Amino acid sequence: MRELFLAIVLSVPVLAYTQLEQIESKAIALKSQGDAVGALAAYEEAAALDPQSASYQDEIGFLLVILNRRPEALDHFNRAIKLNGSYAPAHYHLGVLLWLEKDLANSIPELNTAATLQPDNAEYQSKAGQGLEGAGLHQDAIPPLKAAVSLQPNDKLAWINLGSALEFTGDFMGSVDAYKAAADLDPSNLDVRNHYGLALVKARRGDEGIAQFEKVLAADPSNTLARFNMGFARLQKAELDRAVECFRAVIALDPNHAPAHYNLGVALKDKDDLENAKKEFALALEIDPTLAEAHYMIGVTAWQSGDFDQAAKQYREAIAVQPEYGEAYFMLGTVLKQKGDLAAAEDALRKAIKLEPKNPGPYNTLALILRQKGDVEGSKQMFAEGAKVKKAGEGKLGVMGQQ
Repeated sequence: MRELFLAIVLSVPVLAYTQLEQIESKAIALKSQGDAVGALAAYEEAAALDPQSASYQDEIGFLLVILNRRPEALDHFNRAIKLNGSYAPAHYHLGVLLWLEKDLANSIPELNTAATLQPDNAEYQSKAGQGLEGAGLHQDAIPPLKAAVSLQPNDKLAWINLGSALEFTGDFMGSVDAYKAAADLDPSNLDVRNHYGLALVKARRGDEGIAQFEKVLAADPSNTLARFNMGFARLQKAELDRAVECFRAVIALDPNHAPAHYNLGVALKDKDDLENAKKEFALALEIDPTLAEAHYMIGVTAWQSGDFDQAAKQYREAIAVQPEYGEAYFMLGTVLKQKGDLAAAEDALRKAIKLEPKNPGPYNTLALILRQKGDVEGSKQMFAEGAKVKKAGEGKLGVMGQQ
């Protein structure tokens, strides 16, 4: 009798495990067949038998997302993580769900956790990088995106996001390489080719960039983005007549294209056609009142015409729209100095230095003001600082490219 009792007792877990295996196999089969409802019922049955399984809670959450029952899915992903905080799929699925819900603040940590727990998972690295890049955390996005393309070189989206992150952090050569990889993976994708071309332009390889835009226009002659960016490239190369032609072609296709009016104004200004330049800047502002650069350029044209009051007004308008516009503070300080308002000019220039510490212009103008006020030591210090930060061969394009 004792032997029989032991045999019965010992057989119970074996029977329960076999039952659980059968249910799990059924759930996997139904899921692979696209039967989300049936798979969900099977996984719920499995979870009832093994309530400590993070995997089952995660699978239930995943299927609930497919069935568009997101609030319930959120609960199950959180249950999975509570059961096993090191279970990467639950962190990943929770991060993706929060991303879909546009809750980036909570999505990104979950995606990063999944990528950290499974550093050899290309999908996790790619999505973590995409999340960081989408949130504007460009520098932080670069490591997981580089890991993603190393693990999976055919991940076009990871290459695109890497190109964007590198571009925003000023690594234009790296950005060119990333966008080229994406373009090679999908040669017919015109959006990717536009990205690639613009990256080449920003890397001062304008002719190569123009060649990419020409490929886009050969496939789609009405592609305003390629024609606009070609104008941007022509303007960078000081090919002013050809730039004007490009921007006018964009405006013919889309009269309300504010950046095209703005860049057309820049090209006309560089051709010394100030009156028509001001008209284009005004049109750009009429279309998009938040275009601080247009206020700034109207200020520049007014300054060049000797209208210091109008110039100061426009620089202040630019700052009102974009409070951290360091170049506008610099030019405001310059105009105020010429107007003789040294105290206000000094204040504007110090703000310009704070916002753009690598621009030598404000240091030198402030040095002149301090000398004029009799502060010889302060003037010497500012001149020294200006010399220290002077960047040979660099300057602002003053134009707008688009992606």
